[in-house]
Amino acid sequence: MGKRQIAALETRRKVIAAAEKLISERGFENVMISDITKAAGVATGTFYTYFKRKEDVIGEIACQNFQQVREQAEKVDGDVCEQITSFLTESMQYIVDSGVKFSQQWVRNIVDPTESDGKEKLVYDTGTIKDMLRTAAEKGELVRWAPVEELARVIAAEYYGAVFCWCILDGAADPVALLKNYCQIQLKKTPGRIHGRKSSRKDIGR
Repeated sequence: MGKRQIAALETRRKVIAAAEKLISERGFENVMISDITKAAGVATGTFYTYFKRKEDVIGEIACQNFQQVREQAEKVDGDVCEQITSFLTESMQYIVDSGVKFSQQWVRNIVDPTESDGKEKLVYDTGTIKDMLRTAAEKGELVRWAPVEELARVIAAEYYGAVFCWCILDGAADPVALLKNYCQIQLKKTPGRIHGRKSSRKDIGR
């Protein structure tokens, strides 16, 4: 990697770090692109070298944080339900901390068929849950014929449903509590769970 590429990566890192700091202090709506570039020590136009809009840099920050959430969840000392619960609730807490107004704007963006950011996150989240379920099957926590693909989609849908309800109610709901209740009441009844004993095909769907 040449000096110019290294410098570009460092500038991009400064912009992301400045954005994360300012938004955590002021909130998404109270930070302008010019504020970000000033804090990063670069020209305002430099921002557009790396990002098209403010939402894009937030998406980058979010990706980094969600990756950390996934890594932490995979280290949870418990079964697959506890790992998935950790991933869902901790990532939801990050969303809540970002503010309902930002999430509402994100929802507006992802329902636009010309946008891809939301779809990429959905693929990432569903893939994370699917990987956890597959690992559980390999470890014997799930029967090997458990419908992993379908289960991952259903769990992800519950997660996104909590986000949408929170946005629709303008922050009046508690999506973290909602997901905790879902995990406690429904997730532990996942078809194909072993529940501390040998499972048979007739256990599926029980």
